[in-house]
Amino acid sequence: MNLRRFKVAFAAILMVGTVFTACSGEDGEDGATGNANVQSYSYTVADTSWSQGTATISIPALSKSIADNGIVSVFGSFDSLGTDTMIWRPLPYTFVANVGGQGALVRVSNRHSVGQVTIAANSTTTNQGLNLFTSTFRVVLIPNTAKVEGVNINNYEEVKAVYGIKEIDLN
Repeated sequence: MNLRRFKVAFAAILMVGTVFTACSGEDGEDGATGNANVQSYSYTVADTSWSQGTATISIPALSKSIADNGIVSVFGSFDSLGTDTMIWRPLPYTFVANVGGQGALVRVSNRHSVGQVTIAANSTTTNQGLNLFTSTFRVVLIPNTAKVEGVNINNYEEVKAVYGIKEIDLN
C-alpha cells in the first residue's frame, strides 16, 4: 500500500510542478494582421453551367447578416490566353467578345442572396443573355463588423492584403 501512496504523491508533485513551470516564458511575436471573419472563395463556372446567360454559385458562408449589411464583392477572371497570372476584375465588368460572328460588348454582373451569388452575362448590343465560356470567379465576404474604411473593394489584391484573406476553392 505504501508504494501506491508514493505513486499518487509523485504524480501529484509532477502535475503541480508542470502547472507552475508551464506558465513562464516570454511572449512570442504577433501574428500577421488579418480577419478570420473575412473570406474569399474561388469558383470555376463551366461553360455547361450557364443557362440563358446566368450561372449560380452556392456560397454557404453567405449569411443573411453579410447579405444585408456586409460587403459581397465578386471578381472574375476572363483571361482566355491561358497565362499563369490571373487578373481579377470587379463585377460588373464589360469586355468585347465575338458574339454571332460580330464584335459585341458583353457585360458580366452579379447579384447575391443568402447562400448564393448569381452571375449574369448579357450582350449590351442585343440585351440578350449569353452563356459564357468556362470562367473563374472570386467571391469575397466581409461582415459589417469587419469593414475597414478606405479600402478599394474593387481591387482584389488590395482587399486581400488589407484583410489578410486566404482563398478557399469550392470546386
